[in-house]
Amino acid sequence: MRIIQLLSLLTCLLSQYACSPKNEAIITINPNNEISNNFIGNGVQWDAYPHASTENSDWGKLMTEDKWQMNYERLDYMQPKLLRVVYQANWRYLVGFDKANNPIVNFDTPEVEALEKILSYAQKNNMTVLLGEWGTPFHVHDVAENLGDKFSGANDPKWIDIIIESLQYFIIDKGYTCIKYYNLVNEPNGTWASTNGNFKEWSEGAQLLASKIRETGLAEYVSVAGPDAVTLHDNPDSEYTGIEWVDECAKQLDADMGIYEVHDYTSTESLQNGEFAKFNSRAAKYPLEKGKQIIFGELGCHTGKPENKARIEQDPHAGIDSQMDIFDYSYGIDMADAAIQAMNIGYSGTAAWALDDAMHTDGDLGDKNKLKRWGMWNSLGTELCNNPQEEEMRPWFYTWSLMCRYFPVGSSILKTEELDIDGVRLTAGISGDDLSIALVNTSETEQTFSIAIPNNTTFQRFLYIDGERSLDEDGFPKAIETNIKANKQITIQIPANSFVLYTSLDF
Repeated sequence: MRIIQLLSLLTCLLSQYACSPKNEAIITINPNNEISNNFIGNGVQWDAYPHASTENSDWGKLMTEDKWQMNYERLDYMQPKLLRVVYQANWRYLVGFDKANNPIVNFDTPEVEALEKILSYAQKNNMTVLLGEWGTPFHVHDVAENLGDKFSGANDPKWIDIIIESLQYFIIDKGYTCIKYYNLVNEPNGTWASTNGNFKEWSEGAQLLASKIRETGLAEYVSVAGPDAVTLHDNPDSEYTGIEWVDECAKQLDADMGIYEVHDYTSTESLQNGEFAKFNSRAAKYPLEKGKQIIFGELGCHTGKPENKARIEQDPHAGIDSQMDIFDYSYGIDMADAAIQAMNIGYSGTAAWALDDAMHTDGDLGDKNKLKRWGMWNSLGTELCNNPQEEEMRPWFYTWSLMCRYFPVGSSILKTEELDIDGVRLTAGISGDDLSIALVNTSETEQTFSIAIPNNTTFQRFLYIDGERSLDEDGFPKAIETNIKANKQITIQIPANSFVLYTSLDF
């Protein structure tokens, strides 16, 4: 009888072992194993509402002080570390030409004042600003009749000179030392760009701008960011593919580049199958070999699926350049996944496209019924769409704000061993004695495993799962658990299709 009992117990133990989770291995976070250090941080693109910022705008001054304040309060929670801010000279400070066709600039305009609302906020909150222009004035966007010949292109010294004048005004006169980088031409490899993929034109302009920055003493404050290429886009009229724009920039212009910067609009499939990380790791190869930082100036998840087009057609206010998944829970998972992967392949920051639907329209022509719907909200939901609910924060604000807020400037992003757990990715950042760990689980199964951490730590935990987002009284993310004691090890439980953030930072 005793033998039978022992055999029964042994069978039970073996059964439990066989059925135990396969993810019992401990994942180790080692503070001495850095992917990158001096992290710039995650953030957003926030542009100064060209259609709605002044009485002279297409829609009038719809961006009232209350609207600006709403944005400030939300960004106070998010704490973005990186802002990309783009405009055109003729939208803000280029007011005309003299008889010799020399540009006339004026920085005492309502349009410049509106731009300074963003720069003042960034300066106050110690953000890094990537400032820039969409392209050579009158060559893209709101092309003015008979003015397209005022500047020959991105390498026109007259254009470079007024850019330098604007930088002197913003940085020296106004004290916006938050402006660290300047972006000459948006996506210059694109068929839609003022350069239409002409690398020679763009590179000559970038070199001239960098030279002028050095000559005027501005190099103490600001440097050129490039190439700003959409690496997935191969322009048939360009001598280089999208990814080769980055390669050639590093090979030919490294001395003039303060930072490398690219754009990507990926897909859920590319995120989940590893193509996003693989491709963008390749794009970063030469910049990282040069010992420079690289960031995403724009990052979004686009879908070419028929459903997106159908949803655009059903929305009377959406332009063709819209991502309708921003209304869905799933977009918060995709964007968090993209940020995690970007950090794990050495990118020093990411600006999400975009903060607010009210910023841009298709072609920036001001059509109220062709909004670029990519935002975390629509500040002018009431005015443009007769729908105050559009002004509410959308689901993806939850995850993106946490990826900004809890990975401070100067963090070290730490390498962990390869996870062999279906659908799970994580990134870890250490800042002083504080540790943040962000995870996504894109599988259909809850996963449980352990992480070994450098020190005894007290965490709070945030959870983003469909239908379960804990919010505070202002609608901002709220930890579902606090005071989690971890004695050099923490057990992670991450539900299917969810995002979890553990952090010892406490604001």
